[in-house]
Amino acid sequence: MRVIAPFAALAFALSIASAYANEAASDETAGTIAVVDESTLVLEDGATFTISESVSIEGLEPGTEVIVSFEELGGQIFATNIAPSN
Repeated sequence: MRVIAPFAALAFALSIASAYANEAASDETAGTIAVVDESTLVLEDGATFTISESVSIEGLEPGTEVIVSFEELGGQIFATNIAPSN
């Protein structure tokens, strides 16, 4: 039991830290589309996102005001949802 307790405590601490990190990495922003194609979204303010495969870009075009949900993974910013803000 003495050997297992420290590992259990460490596993618990890492799971809490991991959950917090995942929550903190997820965010949202709003802006106007400057460029959009099947893999990249650029807003007029210069914010650039890689579009996740599950995200539809149907009906999105330059000039559209959008709300972008995104996550940073491995130094890359992925748009996880793009919705018109109107």
